[in-house]
Amino acid sequence: MSTTLGSPAAGTLAAGGALAALSHDIAATIEAVAANVVAVEGRDRVGSTGFFIRPNTILTADHALESDEVEIVYADGRTEKGRFAGRDPSTDLALLTVPTAGPAALAQVAPSGIRVGTIAIAVARDDDGDLSATMGVVGSIGAAWRTWRGGEIDRFIRADVSLYPRFSGSPLVDGTGRLIGLNTWGLSRRQALVVPAATISRVVEALGTHGHIARGYLGLAMQGIALPEAFGGGSGVIALGIAPGGPAERGGLIVGDIITTLSGRRIADSDDVQSLLDAASVGTQTVVGILRGGKPLELPLTIGERPQNHDD
Repeated sequence: MSTTLGSPAAGTLAAGGALAALSHDIAATIEAVAANVVAVEGRDRVGSTGFFIRPNTILTADHALESDEVEIVYADGRTEKGRFAGRDPSTDLALLTVPTAGPAALAQVAPSGIRVGTIAIAVARDDDGDLSATMGVVGSIGAAWRTWRGGEIDRFIRADVSLYPRFSGSPLVDGTGRLIGLNTWGLSRRQALVVPAATISRVVEALGTHGHIARGYLGLAMQGIALPEAFGGGSGVIALGIAPGGPAERGGLIVGDIITTLSGRRIADSDDVQSLLDAASVGTQTVVGILRGGKPLELPLTIGERPQNHDD
């Protein structure tokens, strides 16, 4: 039977050829990205994935590293010990160094090249070094945001990609294999999110130099509270706990104090406090405006540096 160009059968053949070409291109992209991807065994339960970000340096999700002993598994099943080079729980990023020099780092997608609907592919490995991948699209893009630990994320990105066990720490790439970011379940209890490439570059640079990200620290456990109308209404934060020897205790704060201003800025909730505790704030002197027993006070204190792996 002959097929005439333009007939339904010809259209079906053409569509089949296009799908075959697309399938081939996607598989080729995954194989190229896979050269950078390793399995990371850093906890007793399900492990994670990592990828080379610099020569002899692997990037992975910090929350998946619960042991000081970390094993790296390569595609051929070979294993090596990974050594911590730096960690930032606030952005859920960790650097590990290994004896093996990996391939060149993945090229990054320019922010303007990421749109809702951009093809998104996550690439991971299991504890035997076998390859896994899952594909979808970038489902949501938003403004810069701050994690619950105070980390600064340059852009909100959520990928509509099914992230199976071990996919935390895996690279998310576009259809050409360029890096969109790192996939993680460690920044939200409700959904997997993406640490964008711009954040990765900034944090990796700091971790490579200092081993951690400096962040301001008051040594306070806080909770939002409504203010009486006599004090203008609105809200502030009440001190529920004071770390012994911390900046807040040295500055004279006590449990029950209601913080209304910090560095001259109105404080409505704990996020407002966290937003003022960046790296530049460490070591600076400031003034905390409080209500104590219904009376307004101002207390001078010096912002400290958050202890590493400190959660509050």
